[in-house]
Amino acid sequence: MHRIDTPTAQKDKFGQGKNGFTNGDPATGRRATDLNSDMWDAVQEEVCTVIEAAGIQLSKGEHTQLHAAIGRLIDEQVKTRLEKNQNGADIPNKPLFLQNVGLGETINLAKNAVPATR
Repeated sequence: MHRIDTPTAQKDKFGQGKNGFTNGDPATGRRATDLNSDMWDAVQEEVCTVIEAAGIQLSKGEHTQLHAAIGRLIDEQVKTRLEKNQNGADIPNKPLFLQNVGLGETINLAKNAVPATR
């Protein structure tokens, strides 16, 4: 993706190097931003890539495909995440998890810190 870069783009409209569009101004002779295929091809492919990644076939008459695709992609990712209310019960490999977070040594040191019987 890229920002509009035609000669009539409004330079730095959104900050340094962040061009934008302008409607022009007949009083000052400033032309409206010319559009080009590079920019529109980029927008088209960015949007279509999201829709197709969600397994949705592009359909000219449908105007909610991007919304549906984003929802589907989020739903797919949510299913792979741990549930907060499980408090770690849904961690598939708990020993590996403890090793990855660096708690193995701490757990080993704590094993004999308090006698089992008092």
